[in-house]
Amino acid sequence: MKKINSITITTGIYPPDIGGPASFVPIFADRLVRQGIKVEVVTLSDKREDDSALPYKVRRISRKIPKLFRDIFVIKEILKATKNSDLIFSNTLAFESAIASKISGKKLIQKIVGDLAWERANVSGRFKEDINKYQKANLCLKSKLTNWYRNFAINASDMIITPSYYLKDIVNGWNYPKEKIKVIYNAVEFEESDKTIKKDKFRIVSVARLIPHKGIEEILRTLTQLDFVFEYIIIGDGPLKNELQEISNNLKLDTRFIGNISKKEVANWLSSSDLFILNSSYEGLPHIVLESMENNCPVIASCVGGTPEVVNDGENGLLFEHNNTEELLSKINLIKDNDQLRDILIQNGKVFTKEFSDVDKMVDKYIKIIEV
Repeated sequence: MKKINSITITTGIYPPDIGGPASFVPIFADRLVRQGIKVEVVTLSDKREDDSALPYKVRRISRKIPKLFRDIFVIKEILKATKNSDLIFSNTLAFESAIASKISGKKLIQKIVGDLAWERANVSGRFKEDINKYQKANLCLKSKLTNWYRNFAINASDMIITPSYYLKDIVNGWNYPKEKIKVIYNAVEFEESDKTIKKDKFRIVSVARLIPHKGIEEILRTLTQLDFVFEYIIIGDGPLKNELQEISNNLKLDTRFIGNISKKEVANWLSSSDLFILNSSYEGLPHIVLESMENNCPVIASCVGGTPEVVNDGENGLLFEHNNTEELLSKINLIKDNDQLRDILIQNGKVFTKEFSDVDKMVDKYIKIIEV
């Protein structure tokens, strides 16, 4: 076993961004530092932030730089960071990390939180089906090139870590050896709400990047069929924001787009809402579902990806088929009209999240794997 003294972490998103990697990396980096491991983070960023109070260095590269030049800047920053590092831990920015690994000779461990190739094809509109169909589809040339881009980083990795068994199977399908893929469920550093946001009607909330596979448009269209008064809160930002606002206005829905806010503010909205809906066509292991459970907000989630690994239907949440309007309507009405079921979901959800609250235990698992 080789003792690790320093790690370079690479990630495409980092606070103030929201999303799984943006939640995971600061927690992971902070706990590594507490255990005496030096950390540098290389990330993309929309603007410069003051990171001076952090116990590790953050190297931010502007997203506004054209991609080819940006990739070069990212690789250069990773190489600078790895001069005194024992290994590179990629939590996205995998291609750039793989190039830096080959140049520096440093070990590369990659955490896979999704299929980059599918997501790019889905966001661009080149491939509108789900992630599972993408794996077997007859793809266009651009998607094939993106697959090569993805697989280059996969094959350059000394080990792959996934946050769900579902994703382990996906990665194994890319011809990466199964024995080199390890599963570690993400721990979540929960924020407790510190205030109640007043409401005068039933409140439904979603927290997501506003991109196609999150299925927000379908939620909006489904909500038009509810026969009771409600408001819909959408937390998050993304390329579909203006389009979704226009759809909501045309449907005459009482919808509020909150944008990106702090984890504390998210917790306040969740704890002040009657229901959380996730309608993704894909999830690796959704943190936000666990955060909703922790904040006593009943969960209805699409039965895709790693979501069924955290939502036990009828016990700590309700599952439905992605984009199934009738089933989603039925589940919404069930929670609204059945106080006993609502209480059961809240109580069981609160108990379930304790399994994901031990961040130090999660980091110990990573270190044990990394130091092999």
